[in-house]
Amino acid sequence: MTDPVELAQILIRAPSPNPPGDERAMADAVEELARGLGLPAPQRVALDARRPNLLIERDFGPGGRHLVLSGHMDTKPVGDADWTVDPFGAELDGDRLYGLGSADMKAALAAMLTAAASLELEAGRVTLLFTADEEDGAAFGARHVAEHVHLAADGVVIGEPGGIEEDFDRLHLVSRGIARLRLVAMGRQGHSSLADELGMPSAGVDAARAVVAVEDGLALDEPADEHGLAGWGVTVNTGLAYRGGVGFGVLPGRMAVDTEVRLLPNMDRGDVQTALENAVDGVAVEWDAPPTDWLPATMVDPEDPLALAAATACRTALGREPVAAVFPGTTDATFFREPTLPALGPGLLRRAHAADEWVSADAVRRSVALYGELARGFCA
Repeated sequence: MTDPVELAQILIRAPSPNPPGDERAMADAVEELARGLGLPAPQRVALDARRPNLLIERDFGPGGRHLVLSGHMDTKPVGDADWTVDPFGAELDGDRLYGLGSADMKAALAAMLTAAASLELEAGRVTLLFTADEEDGAAFGARHVAEHVHLAADGVVIGEPGGIEEDFDRLHLVSRGIARLRLVAMGRQGHSSLADELGMPSAGVDAARAVVAVEDGLALDEPADEHGLAGWGVTVNTGLAYRGGVGFGVLPGRMAVDTEVRLLPNMDRGDVQTALENAVDGVAVEWDAPPTDWLPATMVDPEDPLALAAATACRTALGREPVAAVFPGTTDATFFREPTLPALGPGLLRRAHAADEWVSADAVRRSVALYGELARGFCA
């Protein structure tokens, strides 16, 4: 079986929602596919046996570069999304391959497996690194791998869905980071009927005012864009969840509001906190628990050999010159020491984490040629 779409269907049918987090079925499916493709047996690296990471290495001889093609095996849960197809059915309808994780990012893993199996290089090394736990902090995934495995790579390419308006329309050089905080308003819990008579403030109202203040007036200093990258900017989302209160009849004594800042390279944690504190009045700014409180952004210089090789591969394999850009989300690139392109894979980001997620079958097949050209150009 060498059609990457058929391989992707097998992977979609191996559920790996996170939370709760258990990638064993996916890892087993990848191992079986690797064996069928004639690839070396994957090495398992795991902090927890239920959360394996897989390494598959092909060494073509001395003198070339080492490229890592990476992707995560977990998905977000189905959640409350109203699907019209079976999320794990991997139905193919025309050019659309449906399924949870089809775009984010099991189709890319299938393309990477197919490409790696067909590669014949004169020198260099290509490693497939398939990680766990990307969707919930990476403590069992890329973070663990980075701390315990010496990749010794010259470059890493992650196959996140990189399309914004259409497949492969951007070459993402930046992976935005994330700051996760809470706006915390404090009051005195008490009987709500006495709010006027005793002049008791409501932590819920104070939290709501802080949300509006952040939404309307937060002033963050953005680092300068020295390369003219599409999508350069900081995104702030507040009011994501309200945590606190009892309900009817009780004034809340504490109300915390989940707030996030999507970071650009070289942003400072202290500057972000100061800007939030300046925007709100009488409300504390608290950080989420480590290690997911602050994940820094990463960037590959446009003149780096990895970026140049990726641009050339896009021209050769896809017949297009993608726009150099910032990937909107946070990826495993945060944890790698090597130059890392965060999103060079089939699919559109807008379809991820949503009902009826799908990826173009044609884009999946074109990804095989893309990864092959990238490996040949970069490793040589």
